Amino acid sequence: MPYIGYSAQIKPDSTDRGASRQSVSAQLGTTGVGVFYNRILSQPHRLVARVGGQYMAYRKTVRVKTAPDSYIAIDPDFMIGIAQAGLKWYPLQRSSFFVVAGVGYTWHPNLNFVITSNDNLNLGGLELKPEDVGTVNLGFRWHPVVGYLGWGFGQTIPGKRIGIGFEMGVYYLGRPSVQLNYEGFLETTTIDEQVPVVERNLSNYRYLPSINFTLSYALHRSK
Repeated sequence: MPYIGYSAQIKPDSTDRGASRQSVSAQLGTTGVGVFYNRILSQPHRLVARVGGQYMAYRKTVRVKTAPDSYIAIDPDFMIGIAQAGLKWYPLQRSSFFVVAGVGYTWHPNLNFVITSNDNLNLGGLELKPEDVGTVNLGFRWHPVVGYLGWGFGQTIPGKRIGIGFEMGVYYLGRPSVQLNYEGFLETTTIDEQVPVVERNLSNYRYLPSINFTLSYALHRSK
């Protein structure tokens, strides 16, 4: 993960024989919280391997007003859970700038909504009872294997044991598919015919941006 330590230089092994080659990092950003293990691979400290994961979830019910004293309830099932591995490379010998690439696996590659109504629902003058509204399950699914490309600034191993960092990048999720199941008044409509249209409109939503700040800790540093 990204690190901005107390020095902008990446020292070669020949000048820092006692330096640690490993660190752990805690991450916080737009894709949730994460923990990563990092290990320097190359002698000049310019190639680093890292493995870890990120997690974020939101499942709080949202009520949407359709008319005075008329609401629908939306129960989201939103979760980002990604296990990933990658390589970080410092292209400039004496700079803390790096680029990173990797691959990940998400065990929940979908975003789901369950839509219901607990009371009579008013839709533009049309009043429906809860049993008429029924239940609508709407989901968007991506591929579980994702790619990642990013860049940032900071040391892999903090010079004074603890350091902070910054990284931004993007996950490639693949083309999403739409899943729709329902009962109630929607059974009298032709909404199924609109699913391919929605999928075409969402075909460009294949990327997930990510911005993260990192707190890192060097392991087994020699005195």
